[in-house]
Order: sequence, then structure tokens, then C-alpha cells
Amino acid sequence: MKIKQALAGFAATLAFGAAAIAADFGDAPADFEALTVDYFGERLTDPRSARYDFTGEPYQVFADLRGYEGVPCWAVDVRVKTRLPNGQPGGYVPYTVLFLDGEAIALEADVIRMVRA
Repeated sequence: MKIKQALAGFAATLAFGAAAIAADFGDAPADFEALTVDYFGERLTDPRSARYDFTGEPYQVFADLRGYEGVPCWAVDVRVKTRLPNGQPGGYVPYTVLFLDGEAIALEADVIRMVRA
């Protein structure tokens, strides 16, 4: 029984590795900062007061989105600070923005599952 489980785990690892090699992530989004600000600008109540702190460069992930599994995407980690409804400044909140073909498509909170490539 343990040999079958080990072989199944090994086969799954090989399959995931092959998918990672064959995946086409395309180029990393060159203007990811501006694209991220635009993406949040459509979702925030007061986007002009928002402050952004990018915590790294884009990295590759596989994301399970509604109806699609293992989509090769780029991800960017950012912290966003906005005003609270009472007008006081809020704290920074961490987000991960997913990019596909150079376009921001979702936040990590919107995906079913995300695995770093």
C-alpha cells in the first residue's frame, strides 16, 4: 500500500513538473506598478488617496480560476493603504495581484488555489 502511495506521489510530482516546464507564462508585466494602481483604481472608493508599497518583483504562479485550472500567471505582491470611511488614514493591507498576458485579472483572494511555480 505504501509503495502505491509513493508511486502516486512521484507521478503527481513529475506531472506537475512537466506542466511547469511546458507552461507559457509569457513575459513579466514590465509596467506592473501602473497596471496594479489602475486595477485598484477601479475598485476603491477613493483611489486618489491610496498609497502603494510594492514588496517585490513579479513572480510566476499557477492559479485555479473559475472554470480554469493551472493557469500560468504572473503575481505581484503589494500593500495598499487607503482612507477609512471616517476620513482617517488606514493601515497597509497586503494583496497579491495576478497578471495574464500583461493584464491584471484578479486578486489572490479571488482565486480558488494558487501555487508558486
